[in-house]
Amino acid sequence: MSLPKEPRSWQKPNFLISTDKSLLSIPAINHAFSLDIIYWTHPVPDNIMQGIVENSFCFGLYEITTTNPDTNSTNGQQCESFQKEYLKQIGFARLVGDMITFAYLTDLYVLPGYQGLGLGGWMIDCIGELLGEMPYLRWAMLRTSMEKSRDAYVKRLGMAVLKSGDIEDGPVMMGVKGKKGGP
Repeated sequence: MSLPKEPRSWQKPNFLISTDKSLLSIPAINHAFSLDIIYWTHPVPDNIMQGIVENSFCFGLYEITTTNPDTNSTNGQQCESFQKEYLKQIGFARLVGDMITFAYLTDLYVLPGYQGLGLGGWMIDCIGELLGEMPYLRWAMLRTSMEKSRDAYVKRLGMAVLKSGDIEDGPVMMGVKGKKGGP
């Protein structure tokens, strides 16, 4: 009825996506948030980032750095377990919301050295797979300011740009930027 309680994983040669929060690296996420390419946010103290992770449904994207003898792969779709020391975190995304009727996708990134390999699209596909399993989902939303990203979300998640007009024309998207909000 909601996003899965047990971690899910997807594997390709040399790469892994997992919702297992124990694999996430708080320092790696904060380092990525310090990069200019991740323009929408900034690093926060590690204890704050840990709280963000704990209160979100997270996807980690990893390069598999060596063969893990305990790994059971099933044809690139699911894998049973990975040990953190065999992984280098190279991407991240998180969903926030009630995880039953509403999910907001945020903070999706792939480090610059790994862009252009189809990994961001693969992560979007994995997110879409889990969203598609939510029978009561009313809204999955996100905000982007990049045309390439918009096009990927339209193609891979079936999203559309929500036109905002006058309230007399119907619902409008609204928001307020927090004191520490990104640009």
